[in-house]
Amino acid sequence: MEQEKAQIELEQKALEEKKRIHLEKIEVGKSKLKMDLTKELDRLNKLLEEENSKLTEINSFQFGRSSSEKENQLNEQNKKIRYITDYISKFEKGISLINLRESFDFQNTPEGVINHVFQSAKNRDFSKLRNLCDPYGENDIDTRGICLIEMQPTEMQNQFVESFENGRIMGNPKIENETAEIEIAFGPSSDRLEKIKMVKRMEKSYILSF
Repeated sequence: MEQEKAQIELEQKALEEKKRIHLEKIEVGKSKLKMDLTKELDRLNKLLEEENSKLTEINSFQFGRSSSEKENQLNEQNKKIRYITDYISKFEKGISLINLRESFDFQNTPEGVINHVFQSAKNRDFSKLRNLCDPYGENDIDTRGICLIEMQPTEMQNQFVESFENGRIMGNPKIENETAEIEIAFGPSSDRLEKIKMVKRMEKSYILSF
């Protein structure tokens, strides 16, 4: 009886230690993501300053330029500025949500995660995708592009939809310890093949590389 109790206590301590390490690594992943996104936000803000300066130049007098030509230039420049401003707004929202991580039942299996990516494309609902990248921040850049598609401009979201709305899993995943590899067919005609690597973190599956 005493041995069983001691064994249970050891297992409980081991689980608590595993959870502690897990949470620490999540914090590291959050910091890494925030740093990378903040750098990109700084770049976008500098770009916005440059485009606003160009707008001021266009508004100034230029010898030999017709009023219609000036109006067209102003319209094009204002379109660029609106595009960048919208992008910045999405980035700021994305950064504000970094600390709000969730997990879902469909992450209980690697297939569930990939099927959710396909479903998100079909429904144009990108709200849960940001939670599907490796929370330790060990995923690659291509994978991050998928997870953060909600922050991207509309044309990039359209490309995501076109690529994955008809996607399907090919065969069974290859699972080894805490990792899995799934082959998918994707693209507008589902004729492109790619292998996606997954990782399990505290019994939930995440995308590691694409």
